Amino acid sequence: MSLQAVQNRMNDADVAFIHDPDGNVHYWKLRSLPAINYLGTEHATYPTSWRQLKHTWQHDRGGRQYDFPGYDYHVSGGIQLPPSEDLCVVTTSYYEKNTQYTMNDLVNRYASSEGSLIVVADERRFQPSGGLRPLYHEPFCRHIGRYDRVYEAFVEHYESEGWGMPLRDTKNLFVQDNANLYELVEGDAVETTSELFDELTEAPYLPLYETFSNIFARRDELGVSPLESDDVIEAFGGWLRRRIEWDKSTASEIAHDLNRSVSMEGTTFDPSYAKRSPKIRLAREAAEDLTPETSPIDARYHDWLMHPL
Repeated sequence: MSLQAVQNRMNDADVAFIHDPDGNVHYWKLRSLPAINYLGTEHATYPTSWRQLKHTWQHDRGGRQYDFPGYDYHVSGGIQLPPSEDLCVVTTSYYEKNTQYTMNDLVNRYASSEGSLIVVADERRFQPSGGLRPLYHEPFCRHIGRYDRVYEAFVEHYESEGWGMPLRDTKNLFVQDNANLYELVEGDAVETTSELFDELTEAPYLPLYETFSNIFARRDELGVSPLESDDVIEAFGGWLRRRIEWDKSTASEIAHDLNRSVSMEGTTFDPSYAKRSPKIRLAREAAEDLTPETSPIDARYHDWLMHPL
């Protein structure tokens, strides 16, 4: 299916359903959000605990929230969007059945509204707690298929625009975009997410960098500081696993490496230092090779490189 066909099916549906069974009930589930965002949906909701640096069993605790850029997050139960605005819900059968955060009200609202509700869940037979049948069997629902199908449509689209998906171990488009930007600026390719994160601390022009600047920012003063305990660092690894297809060991290792860089250097991920990096100038020079007027991918890359941090 072409990317335009995917977009048309989503736009024409009251409720569009995508299932993404890879990973498990807690992890990898947010990898699809950039693709949904690039298709035009600017609002999203999913369990708030997935935005926080805490373990799955700590879902009832509060805390600061972080995420990759690109969309507006809304807390389930407090969503007040105009009827014409589309919304993406990422959830799992576990959360639907075992927590208070059911999506029944959203399904009922969008089944008779102007906007579209895009649901990404972990099972093909996902069923809202108040439903009588799997969601994709409902007459108001358009089943798009597996997330793999959406991702492959993007692969074809990127290739038609002269870009690739250089990372062989992720289907998160935002992370793939960062790999493309790194190669554009540095002239060297990275092929895995681990390789990309190995270079991240020296690449402040990447949009990924800003996310980690926020995570390591001091609470009440300028600068950055390492995370306060091994428990929080491990929870940080879990935060990464919700977005990138890593196992527990890899995510833990990278979380500890990033934290160690902040602890040892003192300026890693500090935006006040990063803005003075020579790499920022190199990134802006690289942006001159893009054609934002004719390519939506180039336009996105150009904006990121010209306005880092």
